[in-house]
Amino acid sequence: MRFIICYDVSDDKKRNKLSKKLKAYGIRTQYSVFEVEAEKHIILKLLEEVDSILDPVDKFFVYYIDNQKVKELTRMGIAETGEILHII
Repeated sequence: MRFIICYDVSDDKKRNKLSKKLKAYGIRTQYSVFEVEAEKHIILKLLEEVDSILDPVDKFFVYYIDNQKVKELTRMGIAETGEILHII
């Protein structure tokens, strides 16, 4: 299963902690956006871990991308891993 995870965290320390945690799960595609390939139970575990980091004013979103729709996804640019992302 593929997920897009994005966040807006105001506290620098918490934002850095969250970023490090998400790097263990997927590829950073923008400063506060990650693409994660994982099973649902892994994402649920991640959500439990993230809940203890976030403040009430923070935002954290997880979007599921149906594998049938991944072929319709367009990505352009270079991922943090150096991988060129471009799918049409």
